[in-house]
Amino acid sequence: MHLDNAAIENALFEYRNSRSQTALTQIISLTQRRALTLIRANHVTRYRTESELMSDINFKLLRAVDKFDPTRGTGFTFLSAVVVNVLRSTVTSSRKIAGRRAELEESMLESTPARHSDDSIAEDLIHRVKSLAKTSLTDPDEIAIQRWFIESFCADGFQSKRHICADAAMRAFGVGSVRARELHDLSVLECRRALYDLKKRTLIHPCRLIGTRCAWMTRYSAILTPAEFTKFVTLMRNLPPYLLFLVTDPDHNNNHRKDRNPPINCKNLELILYGSISAHPLFETEYFSSK
Repeated sequence: MHLDNAAIENALFEYRNSRSQTALTQIISLTQRRALTLIRANHVTRYRTESELMSDINFKLLRAVDKFDPTRGTGFTFLSAVVVNVLRSTVTSSRKIAGRRAELEESMLESTPARHSDDSIAEDLIHRVKSLAKTSLTDPDEIAIQRWFIESFCADGFQSKRHICADAAMRAFGVGSVRARELHDLSVLECRRALYDLKKRTLIHPCRLIGTRCAWMTRYSAILTPAEFTKFVTLMRNLPPYLLFLVTDPDHNNNHRKDRNPPINCKNLELILYGSISAHPLFETEYFSSK
């Protein structure tokens, strides 16, 4: 037998009563063959080596021996469950890492040529954003702020947080906190709308949003086609819902209160999806001719 249940239970009882290091060593020693059997039976070595898996199992045993309860099962089932849990955690974490990045093999290091920095793709995306970005604002100062926001997004690769961008606009242009965040959100929406058609989108079902921060969008799925709802969720993700009110009157310093705004209808959603017909280019044509 690859695990003596009577011996392992005696060692578990002895360790629980006396905290004997000899009993602990015996527990680990008696578990080795059972652990190797489960490793090989489940073919877990495709993810990590046997020595690494055994090291993880032994570490887990040191922390789990105090939890043995003879009323819930035998020593055999207890140690088998500990080993199986370690193997499952190993498989799960390995698959997550594999999906996140591909490991570079050493044999490729000498054959892969060094690649010089190529900014042509980024420049094309920046050109697309600036050529398609439009605004419905009429205040020249606010138009300048919105243009400054998009310039900043393109410069830092859309990495800066919302509050950092808004606070910077407050210091640079003297605009209020609420209005700075409204102009930031309008600018983000314009950029997303300009880049939306660059990739094929998988349809988003409303049920996927339940329990997430985007759950409030599900109420509009009934009046939008699946393609329109997918675009709506993509454009509005992590943006505040009050943007649905703001797009109808972007010049107004919106108070964000629903009782002081007309109800949301198809017009609000269309302005989010396609923008206003009366909107004009945010960047002048002279900018592109100079480029």
